[in-house]
Amino acid sequence: MPQLFDNSRVHCISLVLALGLLAGCGKQHSLPGASGNQSAPTRHITTPRQIKKSEMSEAEQKYGIAPTPDASVDYQPDVIVVGGGAESVREQHANSFMWSIDAGAAHADELKPGKIMFLTNRAVGRVLGMRKEGDTLVLVLGPVEINELLRNAHIQIDSMPIDFGEALAYSAPDMPGQIKTLAQNAPRPASAMHAMFVPTSGTPAAGAKDAAPERDVSNLVNFKVEPTASKSGLGMRATTDAGGLKVKAEVLVHLAAPTLKVNLDIKDGAIKEATIELLGAAGLTWNFDAGTDVGLRANVNGIITPNTDFSIPVGGLGGVPIAVTLRQRFQITTLLGVRNSTLSAKGKYTFNGGFQVGYRNKTWGVGGPLGFKQAASFAQTGQGVSLGVTGINLGHSTKIIVGIGAFGFAAGPYFTFFSAVGLAKTSDIGMLTCYSAPVVLKMNGGVGYMIPQAVTSAINSILRAFNVRYELRGEGGLEPSEPLTIVNTESMTGGCRPPNPT
Repeated sequence: MPQLFDNSRVHCISLVLALGLLAGCGKQHSLPGASGNQSAPTRHITTPRQIKKSEMSEAEQKYGIAPTPDASVDYQPDVIVVGGGAESVREQHANSFMWSIDAGAAHADELKPGKIMFLTNRAVGRVLGMRKEGDTLVLVLGPVEINELLRNAHIQIDSMPIDFGEALAYSAPDMPGQIKTLAQNAPRPASAMHAMFVPTSGTPAAGAKDAAPERDVSNLVNFKVEPTASKSGLGMRATTDAGGLKVKAEVLVHLAAPTLKVNLDIKDGAIKEATIELLGAAGLTWNFDAGTDVGLRANVNGIITPNTDFSIPVGGLGGVPIAVTLRQRFQITTLLGVRNSTLSAKGKYTFNGGFQVGYRNKTWGVGGPLGFKQAASFAQTGQGVSLGVTGINLGHSTKIIVGIGAFGFAAGPYFTFFSAVGLAKTSDIGMLTCYSAPVVLKMNGGVGYMIPQAVTSAINSILRAFNVRYELRGEGGLEPSEPLTIVNTESMTGGCRPPNPT
């Protein structure tokens, strides 16, 4: 049998994909025309703006926008700009990091392990392994550091309106590591921990040790998550009806007339400045219904990464195509203590302003929305029936990346907005039921990429199976900023009183 992939050793790289308009005196690459039929439309965009679906070919919507000829573009010597763009793509494989392209595309014959292929803003990366199948070239791609793709770059976007309703959804059904189970007591970013309260009924407190059973995550795989992007905002739905657990949860980060600002300066392979700002933050909505007919053994505790991301291509920035990529994750922890327990609530929170992250003079600055108000809290709207203590923690992260690449390999300046909400309820046996609802909002930013360990491990297992002598690292680029806590508050209703100070 023929060897699946070339076994040549690929030098170890840390991960960041690149973007930018370039100036400088490095190696110049001319961009050849596509091999075969070109059906990509001609666009004349002179100032930065969102490229609409109607301006793109079917292949471009599916596989991304190609680089265009630009004498100022300064790539590193091992970058191979392959001709044809999206029309040269035969398939993006279901695992997200393997691509099949036209072996006859211009400069495709120059590809080999260690080189960087640049075909579209999504089909870009370090060649880790390859094989030829007739007129098709099958490639395993990994990410690259920004200074491995570009030497000098300057990109600037000033107050560009964004219509998230025009975002392109793209999926990888077999993307590795979508689900990550959490250790029972493992710390989690922006988690909304249940309150430590003393109910008047004498029921054990929600934070007491005997109210935290060992969690069974075996049915977490049955969760279905659906990320959404629309004119109203960005969010996710999560549902399950398996293992005796029923959950329906929805979250939406509201945006009003959002606009984007970006500034990125790279000189001699070093990032001098990177700022990203999304204005138009308007609020947050959470709601959920949960229940179990089997009790403790239905509880779950984990993080789910959807296999669908969203992309908004940006034109008018010269020869290197960039896109605004939206990635989301969902976290759930349930504490439904006895059989036939139910719990539900709705939360609505408003704020205004935007999300800002900036890197200058080797220092990070992070700014978030202001004016937080609870129009309706989980404590006010909470309902449920249970003879025992019940609770739920829900978390959602929204990551906006301005750069090149797809899924976990997408990289460039980014910010991540975390929201976490929780509800704890005492037993209905008591005189007066207590509802306690924490809310935590945080954000941070960086330049580069960060892949969850579960995804990294899964991809490395696949690479070993393909005889690729390369191991993925879970993050690359500049070290992310420290998280900024925007809100950390808790509301209570009913028979609650705070714990005695110690």
